[in-house]
Amino acid sequence: MGLALALYGLFALTFASFRVANDGLVYYDFLRRFLGEDVAPAGYAYQFGVAFFNAPLYVAARAVDAAVGPATVLGAPLREMSIGVASNAALVLTLWLGWRLLRRLELPSGPAVLLLAVFGSPLFYYTAFQPSYKHAVDALALTAAAWLLLRAVEAPSTRVLVGLGACLAFLVSLRYANVALVPGMLLPFALQREWGAVRRVAVALVVVGGVMFALPPARDIPFERREETSATAVAPRVLAAGLGISDPCPDRPKYRIDWSQCLRNKLGVRFDLPAPARMLFSVRRGLFLWTPLTAFAAVGFLLLASARPERRRFLLGLGVSAASLVAIHALWGDFWTNGFSFSQRFLAALFPVYLLGAAELVRRWRVGAVAVLTLCAAFSLYAGFNHFIGYRGISERDGLGEVVTTDGDRGVGETLRVIVRRAGERWGLR
Repeated sequence: MGLALALYGLFALTFASFRVANDGLVYYDFLRRFLGEDVAPAGYAYQFGVAFFNAPLYVAARAVDAAVGPATVLGAPLREMSIGVASNAALVLTLWLGWRLLRRLELPSGPAVLLLAVFGSPLFYYTAFQPSYKHAVDALALTAAAWLLLRAVEAPSTRVLVGLGACLAFLVSLRYANVALVPGMLLPFALQREWGAVRRVAVALVVVGGVMFALPPARDIPFERREETSATAVAPRVLAAGLGISDPCPDRPKYRIDWSQCLRNKLGVRFDLPAPARMLFSVRRGLFLWTPLTAFAAVGFLLLASARPERRRFLLGLGVSAASLVAIHALWGDFWTNGFSFSQRFLAALFPVYLLGAAELVRRWRVGAVAVLTLCAAFSLYAGFNHFIGYRGISERDGLGEVVTTDGDRGVGETLRVIVRRAGERWGLR
């Protein structure tokens, strides 16, 4: 465990970015506005839960800035760097919980398994290269939920069940799509007709979720971005205006509600049933192609469920939750492409599934499994560097082929030289 943390820490210190960018600005501005800084109308509460995780380190950085003046560390202002540090701290906690999960299930828990699951999934990219996004904290919350689910299935104490419900509430505040996780997390208790356990989880979910979603309005922060709009008055009809009487023949337009358009406008809903399959298999952003270790891990997870009947309720709950999270993205059409993202970032939170599946493969095939999974992780890491560093003619329309080959801009050797040069610059060697 300690070796895994040390090796990841070395990677982060050498290559990680600590700037706030892109979607991360939404959560960053919300946090600043929540803490009383004047950023309106930029700050609004959209999938805002990550801000509460980031808040302690941000407040500490703000205090240092106030005491000694604005500072820059590793190329980022101290306040922005605090967000990156929080994201990497979330990964450290995720690895610790994952290690405990593996040991509880009597699976291989060495540093190789932990690091392969990190670098073979999208999680490394959205912790080290895009730390201001919410995905590292999302993975931490789901790993914590998996740990609590395992404990609750073993012995459903009130403390553990309430913790599970609170964890699910936090997950929904991180990503609204995470509501899809709830049925799977309740399934193990429903199968045993443990309705008291279901109620305790549900009550904790509702209460904690209600408190969390009440916090932004309490700080006068809207849930949507407010645009400045001006209303144009409709001119009165000439007859009514001239005589000063009500219009004897008023227009009575007939309205027909277009429910699909209403859902799209208000909730962003646009049904696209093939979207979940494309999230897994598309060369554009397919999880199993960009990060192939996750495909092997999915098989390993199924093998684990078949080999461990005494753990089947827990594994079924976690597996159904994962499948539901994939399936719910059929509601948002081509939003699954999530811009020019690395792999499938909306599924980065499924780290506990990748970890357990990879560990089961290592348990069964030892060195052979480690070798194959290492090749997968190396491929994803190389693609991740190309995606992060960029190349000539880069476009959000680029798929895996263009990213791996840099669309002909540079070869493997040159990419490796760029990576080494960046490492040297970070450590002051060039």
